[in-house]
Formats: sequence, structure tokens, C-alpha cells
Amino acid sequence: MKIIFSNLLVIIILVLFSCTNSNVKISTEDNFKIVELPDGSTAYLNNNSSIKYNKYFDERIIEQKGEVFFEVTKGTAPFIVKTEVGEIQVLGTKFNVKSSNKELDVEVEEGIIELKINKFIKEIKKGQKAFFKRNQNSIQISNAELKHKKWLNSLDKELKELGKTILKDSKKIRKDVKKELKKFKKKLN
Repeated sequence: MKIIFSNLLVIIILVLFSCTNSNVKISTEDNFKIVELPDGSTAYLNNNSSIKYNKYFDERIIEQKGEVFFEVTKGTAPFIVKTEVGEIQVLGTKFNVKSSNKELDVEVEEGIIELKINKFIKEIKKGQKAFFKRNQNSIQISNAELKHKKWLNSLDKELKELGKTILKDSKKIRKDVKKELKKFKKKLN
């Protein structure tokens, strides 16, 4: 009886823990991932990157490591990306964030973001790049280089190739199914 009770207690604790842990974490290793967020925004994760957010996404806050390109849909709550170095608040935009524990690199492809690092707050606009290194005392602003487009193009090519492969495979499967259906019909007659 004690064993059954202790097993039941463990199961109840695990169920309660899984219900309270409402965070979603998505990571990449040597691959890319496209993640549609609950608000309709999209996150494109480069190699060795991760995002973490509340599955209900009512506050639209994402913790990010590595390199992620965001396409943000407008919403009632601000869209906030937290990195180890600073925080980005979005005012409706497309932007790339590359972060590590020592530096933060943000490029705005479309729209405007607000970058907060320690006491520094800067507005970064379309075509601009912001760079911050922990040992510096300022956010450097320059023209965006849009280097993220290179890996996004690689992702696009991979998706197109995958689409071609799926189409080719589905045509073969359809042909095989028709062939088997004909055999089946002959057996019925």
C-alpha cells in the first residue's frame, strides 16, 4: 500500500509540475528552424540558436540565444526579445538579432526597434545596425549589412529542395497507389 501511495504521489507531482511549466524552448544545432509563434509572428533560428517563451504568449516576451531573424506581427502587447546582453522592444518590424554573453548585434530590415542595454536606450530604424560589446560604454550605430540574408537564403533553398522532393515522392506514391488499385479491382471482378 505504501508503494502504491508513493508512486501515486510521484505521478501527481509530475502532473502538477508539467502543468505549471508552461515554457516552450526551441533549439537548433547544425540546422535551421522556422517557428510560428502563437501571435502569428515568425522566428527563423540559425544554427546553434534557441528561443524560449511562455506557451500562452500573452506577454509576447522571448528569451533568445544565438542568431534569430524575427518577422513580428502587430499586437496589443509589445514584442520583447531578451538576450544575455540587452533587451529589444519591437514597434512592428523585421529584424535580426545575433547575441552571445559578451555582445549584441541587431539589424533592422523593416520598421523600428528600441534597444535597451543597461542605462542605454536607442531607437534603431530600417537599414540600421546596432552593436554593443560588454567592455564598451555605448551602442554603436551604423548601416545594416544584412548578413542574415545569406543564411535565410540557404534556408529558402533547402525548403525549395525539400518541396521538390516531397512533390516527386508524392507523384510516385500516387502512381503506385493507382497501380495497386487497378490490381485490386481486377481481383474483385
